[in-house]
Amino acid sequence: MDKYVVLFIIGSLVSVSNIFSQFKPIYAEEIQAIKTFEKIYLPPKNPIVFVGSSSIRLWKNIEKKFEKYKVINKGLGGAQVKDIIRYADQLIFDYKPSQIVLYIGENDLKYPVNSSDSIFENTKKLLSMIREKMPDVPVVYISIKPSPANDLYRNKMIQTNNLMRKYIETESNMTFVDVYKDMLTSNGGYRHELFASDKLHMKAEGYKIWQRILKPYLLKQPR
Repeated sequence: MDKYVVLFIIGSLVSVSNIFSQFKPIYAEEIQAIKTFEKIYLPPKNPIVFVGSSSIRLWKNIEKKFEKYKVINKGLGGAQVKDIIRYADQLIFDYKPSQIVLYIGENDLKYPVNSSDSIFENTKKLLSMIREKMPDVPVVYISIKPSPANDLYRNKMIQTNNLMRKYIETESNMTFVDVYKDMLTSNGGYRHELFASDKLHMKAEGYKIWQRILKPYLLKQPR
């Protein structure tokens, strides 16, 4: 075969490979990195899995903050509900958790295609998956937090929180934990001191509120 033909074929195969790599599912490499890390540093057995978007991912030293509990952090920065559904096995089920703490839905707000109803339905889909595979494992759902950066979506956020609250109140072994009201002033304004410069992610002061509210709902286990 002519060498130029061979070079053309190789070049074509490389191009096709590059095209497919561009369509690799978002977070695939991050998930792989997590699993590789855990082959060296084994996670605790039957932990409380905190899973969700960047408000979970950026919770520094969460294991020390909840030192009386077996906690692991499986947050993905920027994740929407659909991403947690896609990687539910790797982020949740693989760990055989004793309890699951969810913070999801906030990143979905900014997309016009996502209504409060659709965010609710997607979240309900994830909760149904959890119930099907782990019918007895307690689930704690953290309400979507108010932040100055998301003020444009405040009504959608409130509606989503209300839908989630009403649904979870009808389910067994699920708890709706409301962080919304504690992160506002007495007259409903934003507490800017709780947020970083991007007005979206929390400072330590914001996480202290979450920690205080969540602790009564977590399962204590021998470490």
